[in-house]
Amino acid sequence: MTTFRLTLLPAGDGDCLVLTWGREGDLHHMVVDGGRAGAYPHLHERLERMALGREPLDLYVMTHIDADHIAGALTYLRAKDRPIEPRDVWFNGRGQMPSTGRRSFKQGDEYSDLLVAAGWTWNRHFEGGVAAVENVRKPIEVAGLKITVLSPTLEGLRRLGAEWDAWFRAQEPKKDRAGTRKAKDLIKPVPDPLILEDLAIDGPTDTETPNGSSIAFLAEWEGRTVLLGGDAHPDVLAASLAALGAGRVRVDLFKASHHGSGKNISRELVEAMECHALAVSTNGNIHGHPDPEAIARFVVHGPQGAKMLHFNYRTDRTSPWGDPASGLRYGFDAKYPEGIEGLIEIDLLRIDGPEAGEAAGPEG
Repeated sequence: MTTFRLTLLPAGDGDCLVLTWGREGDLHHMVVDGGRAGAYPHLHERLERMALGREPLDLYVMTHIDADHIAGALTYLRAKDRPIEPRDVWFNGRGQMPSTGRRSFKQGDEYSDLLVAAGWTWNRHFEGGVAAVENVRKPIEVAGLKITVLSPTLEGLRRLGAEWDAWFRAQEPKKDRAGTRKAKDLIKPVPDPLILEDLAIDGPTDTETPNGSSIAFLAEWEGRTVLLGGDAHPDVLAASLAALGAGRVRVDLFKASHHGSGKNISRELVEAMECHALAVSTNGNIHGHPDPEAIARFVVHGPQGAKMLHFNYRTDRTSPWGDPASGLRYGFDAKYPEGIEGLIEIDLLRIDGPEAGEAAGPEG
């Protein structure tokens, strides 16, 4: 039996993902990010399963330093009872910034210190030990999984390095970076009814520096491909996909960048992919994600054919996409957890089949 599966764990407004691939008796795993600190019990349980099954954690990718991605990973590194340790880690800390505040800078420094203390292998696939598009000349193979890095660029890391150095010199962030927290009165409700033609019009794109440092990549196994977008900027992802020189790049599942922010899913990015399935990881707290504009662009500007939307939380931001009339009009359907809220498993080998993306049952 062959397996290629993406699991979205309950991570609040953040990301904590497990990618599993291989064959019966020879399964491999990758963890991407750690979500908020409250996500760690769910991740710990998954790590225990790996250890009990003698299934390696081949790679832990920490995409960037934002708290909704790194807090749970810090809990994992601090833990004295880690069930399993990764064979490799991808992470760009301050020491990896080519130009070498806020709470995330402090957490990034702590993560780097804990990695060193743990003695884990770190960024070994990249020239100079810096995880960037320019530092890897061909796809990376990890236990048979083919990985094509799409983000960050060295320029994106330079910008983060400058901000990080400024924070470090001050020793404490004087204020949160702009745009980190969106006031509730600035979060527009999802329109009813959904008029996707209006929502799909392009708007401003993300310029937040930490998001631009996100590690994002294609992962391919047995002819199926998933794009794990971190919080990457849409222009960087689109340019990297275009550089592959194949027109629309086939992507069987796009794990939405920045939890489906309207600033991170542009028409240009959607039109760079031949993709019919989108996964969104967030409960909508703090930022009000996903933005309806992002989902509309995916549906309207994607290739012809029905689209499937996978949400790991049913909220007032995601529930409208389950409306049968809107789905029939625009050619999409939506899936939500049926068991534990925040937990879904998507079978990437059956993404077009009737059981693809069914919610996972209770853990344990």
